[in-house]
Amino acid sequence: MFPKGHRRTLLLFGILAVYIVLQSLWWAYLLVRKDQEMQGLIDAFHLATGTDPGRADRTFRMVVGEGSVFLALLIAALVLTYRAIRRDLQLARAQRNFLLAVTHELRTPIAGAKLNVQTLQRHALSPEQREALAARAVGDLDRLAALTDKVLLAARAEETDLPLEVGPVDVASVLRQAVDQAHGTGLAGHAVELEAPDTLTVQAEALALRSVLDNLLENAGKYTPPGSRVRVSLRPQGGAAVIEVADEGPGVPEEERERIFHRLYRGGDESTRRAQGTGLGLYIARRLMRRMGGTLTVRNAPQGGAIFAASFPTAS
Repeated sequence: MFPKGHRRTLLLFGILAVYIVLQSLWWAYLLVRKDQEMQGLIDAFHLATGTDPGRADRTFRMVVGEGSVFLALLIAALVLTYRAIRRDLQLARAQRNFLLAVTHELRTPIAGAKLNVQTLQRHALSPEQREALAARAVGDLDRLAALTDKVLLAARAEETDLPLEVGPVDVASVLRQAVDQAHGTGLAGHAVELEAPDTLTVQAEALALRSVLDNLLENAGKYTPPGSRVRVSLRPQGGAAVIEVADEGPGVPEEERERIFHRLYRGGDESTRRAQGTGLGLYIARRLMRRMGGTLTVRNAPQGGAIFAASFPTAS
């Protein structure tokens, strides 16, 4: 749903488009009516003089034909203009949501780090307390760094002429490292089940692969209730290795299963959303997967929740 100002723009365009089409039809009706009156006079003239009326018929058909072509072109132009306006409004909404999300994501860790540092400066604390506050401040700064890295990685994913150094990577090892780290961050408070072989080599870039896994695990923790299960599996399938991240959240509506991979897209409105995020994670993950020759899809589980499946080509 568009904001009120955007809906007003679309409404005004719709009214203008309807007015133009109706005005064109009205003028076409008047021209045809006048032409019919002229045709009657011409027919009477030809009947009285015994001349050929064919030329007048050709003129009538020419007028009707040119008018029809003009009306068709006018309608096509209005449709294209409407689509362009709607696309621009959607982009403006996505950018607005992104700015609101980034502002919130930046404000929270900055405020946390500032509070921890001020507490360290103003109070006499035990070494244990100072260490705990310093650790929290470092955690807030790490969160800022992660957000910055995500924005930069989104720009990198857009650069198709910037090659990724794809080569053999042990995806099982990278997956275990990502899950272990997620236990203390995005998946803290969730029951994580990991099923993976000891080793499985795929064609990928290690940093890009890790970014894909981090985004999928973060997404699972973000949109599922605390204490719920997150099942992570890795298995060979044909000539590929498939990683699946299954959660117990609300799932993804069918009409949004492609939109969630669009840049800056987040369902709903940023001013009323509770889950944190920037609308870049899944976009980055799919872009990187495609550039590594893989795929990233989502489906809903029969028992509820979403299943994200990343498929990598295995190393020969």
